[in-house]
Amino acid sequence: MTEKNSTSNELVYNSKLLNIIMEKVTKGKHKHPNPEVGKDGTLTEYKRLFKKGASPKVLTEVLIKLKKSPEYYKYYTQRFLPVLKEEIKQSKELEKIKKEKIEQVISEAINKGSKKDHSDNVDQNETGRRGSIESKDSGIESGNSSEAEDDHDASKKHSISSANTINEDQEVENGITSNSEDSGIESGNSSEDGDDHADEKDHISGIPIFHTANEDQEVENGIMNSSVQYTDKIFKAIKNGNQREFEEYLENCTNISSIKDEKGNNILHLIASLKKKQKCELLGTLIKTVTKKDLAQLVDSKDQERKTPLQVVLINKITKEKHESHTIRSNDNTLKFLTKLLEHGASSDNLGLSTEKLQDLKEEQKTYYRNFLEKLAESVKKSELEPEIKTNTEAKIKEIIPRTINTPGSNLLHSAIENNDKKLFEELLQKGADISCEDTDGNNALHHIALLKGEQKVAYLKLILNLVEKGVIPQDQLRKAMNATNQKENTPLQVALKTKARKGGTKYLKKGKIFDPTVSYSNTTKFCAMLLEMGADPRSLELEGQAFDTRKYYLTLCGLKDYPKTPHKAQEKARELKEELEEEYHCKTPLKKCQSGVKRTGSSIGKAASTIIHKGPALAIMFAVIGIATAAAFNGVMAPVAAICIIVAAISAYFIFTSRSRIKEFLKKSSNETKDHVDNKQQKKHARRPKSAMKDTSTKSPAGVLTIN
Repeated sequence: MTEKNSTSNELVYNSKLLNIIMEKVTKGKHKHPNPEVGKDGTLTEYKRLFKKGASPKVLTEVLIKLKKSPEYYKYYTQRFLPVLKEEIKQSKELEKIKKEKIEQVISEAINKGSKKDHSDNVDQNETGRRGSIESKDSGIESGNSSEAEDDHDASKKHSISSANTINEDQEVENGITSNSEDSGIESGNSSEDGDDHADEKDHISGIPIFHTANEDQEVENGIMNSSVQYTDKIFKAIKNGNQREFEEYLENCTNISSIKDEKGNNILHLIASLKKKQKCELLGTLIKTVTKKDLAQLVDSKDQERKTPLQVVLINKITKEKHESHTIRSNDNTLKFLTKLLEHGASSDNLGLSTEKLQDLKEEQKTYYRNFLEKLAESVKKSELEPEIKTNTEAKIKEIIPRTINTPGSNLLHSAIENNDKKLFEELLQKGADISCEDTDGNNALHHIALLKGEQKVAYLKLILNLVEKGVIPQDQLRKAMNATNQKENTPLQVALKTKARKGGTKYLKKGKIFDPTVSYSNTTKFCAMLLEMGADPRSLELEGQAFDTRKYYLTLCGLKDYPKTPHKAQEKARELKEELEEEYHCKTPLKKCQSGVKRTGSSIGKAASTIIHKGPALAIMFAVIGIATAAAFNGVMAPVAAICIIVAAISAYFIFTSRSRIKEFLKKSSNETKDHVDNKQQKKHARRPKSAMKDTSTKSPAGVLTIN
C-alpha cells in the first residue's frame, strides 16, 4: 500500500472513530452509567478502528471538543475513558506497542480531566467570594454592572474562539475536518445569552457530527449521507428525533419552506433521512402542524442533487448495505412514510430511478427495489388513499418494474438464463422483461438461450412460445429478438449452429467421407426448427467460412432437411447447403452412394435398350434381305454372284443407316472448318490493307471538336 493510500485510510478511520465516540458520549440518556467491559458493543468497534489504523490522538481531540459541555466532559473522563483503557488492556487483537500508546493517551486525557475539575472548583469558590464582596459595594451602578458583564462575555468569547482555533489546528494534523461552531455569544442581554448557552449544553450544542466520504450511509445518528453540521435548533431537533422541540419550532416559524441547509435539504429531506420509525413520527408531527400549502412545497422541493424527499427515502432504503430480509413487511416504516407522502401530494413519477442510477445498483439491490415497489403497490391498494392516487401509483409502479429488469448492459433476465434459473426467468417475463433487450455485446435473451446445453435451450424457447400464445410477450418483440444480430453479426439461430459446429472438438469434413445413414434430430436441430417455424430467416442457416464446415454442421443440416416441423422454405435451404457441402467435399451417406450406383447402372441399361430399339428395324431388314438372297441362290432362283451382291448391299445399307448421325456430325464439322478457313483468309486480307485505303469516318467541326458521323 502506498504512503498516500495509508494516510487517506488513517484519515477515514480517525473521522469514523471520532464520530462514534461523540455519539456514545453525547447520548441523551445512557442505559448504564458506566460502560461495561466485554459487554458494550461500541467498545469492540473502537478496538477494530484502532486495529485498522485510527490514531490514539482522536481521544485527545474528543476531550477538546467536550470542554464546552461539562456534563459530557465529566462522563468522558471519569466513566468512559477508564473503561476503554481496561478494554484496550485486555485486548488480544491489538499489538503491544499500539496498546501502550493508546493507554498512554487515555491516561493523559484522564489526568487533564481531573485537573480541569479542580480548576473549575477553585474558579467557582473565587467567583462566590467576589460576588459577595461586590454585593456589599453600594457604589456600583447598574450601567457599570452591565459593562462588567459585557467584558466577561467578551473574554468568554475570546477564550472559546481560542479553543476553537486550537481545535481546528489539531483537526488538520489528524486529517479530521469539521465546521467550527459559532460560540453563540452576542453583545445583547447577558442573561439571555446565558440561557441560550445553557440550552445549547442541554441539547448537545457545540458537538459537531462528522461524516466521511466513504460512509455511504450513516444511520448511527439518524442523519445519513451528510457532512452538514446541524447547528440550528430545528436541525438538532430533527437529528435527535425530539418531537417536542420540533413541534415548538414549527409553531413559531412563519416560513417553514425557506429553511434549508447548505446542501439544499429542507426539513422534509432531513426527516426522510432518519432511521426506522423516527421519520414516521416527525412526519406525523409536521403534517399536524404546518399548513397544506407549506407541506405541498416541502413535498415537491428538490435538493442540490435534484432529489425530492420521496426519492431520498427510497434511495436510502434500496442502497442500504444489508437488508435483514428480502421480504418486506407490511408494517415497514419506509412503506408507511412513502404512503403518507403520496397521500399529501408527492408524485408517483418520483418512484422511478434514472437509467444511470439503475446501472449503478447491484443485482441484489435491483431485486430488492423491484420487490419493494411491488409491496408498495400492494400497500397503496389496501390503504385509504383517494382512488385517483391509488390508480396512478399502481399504474406507475407497473410501468417502472420492467425498467428495473431491462437495464441496458446489466439484465436480470440474462442472469437468470446463465444461472439456469427457469423459475426466475418465467417470473421476470410475467413482469414485463423484454427478450429483445441487449447486453453490452449486443446479445439478447435468445442469443443467451442458444448457448445453453442439451434440452435446456428447447425448454426455455418453449416457455417463451407459450407466453407469446398467451399474449404476455408481444409477437413483434419475439420477431425482433429472433432476427437481431449481436456485435459479431450472428443471429440466435447462427449462435446455436456455430456452437454445435464446434462442439466436442472441431471435426472438419473430409474428402469422400461416408456418414452414418441414421438421421437423429438433435436439440440444436429442434431449437433451430422452432425458430424457423416462428419466422426466423432461413438464410441464417448459412455459416460463412470453412471454419464451420464440420461434421456436426453437416448432420444438423441433414436433420433440418428431414425434420417434420421445419418449414418448407427452410428445408429447401438446408438441402441446398447440404448438397453444396457434398459437392465440395465429395461426402455422402451410404444411401446417397447406393442411389448414385443404381443411377449409373440404370443409365447403362437404358443406353443399351435405346440402342437396341433404335437399330432393331434396320438390323431385321438386313437379316431378312440376307436370308432371302441366300435362299434364292441355294434354290437356284438367283445366281450366287447376284445373291452375294444383294447381301453386301444390305450390309452396307445397314451400316450407312446406323452411322448416319456420325456422318452428319462429320459433315457439320467439315463445314465449320471450311467456314473458319474462309474467315481466316478474309481477316488476313483485311489486315494487309494500307491505312490510306481505310475510309475516314470522322470530321472536325469549326470549333475543332471531334464529331462522330
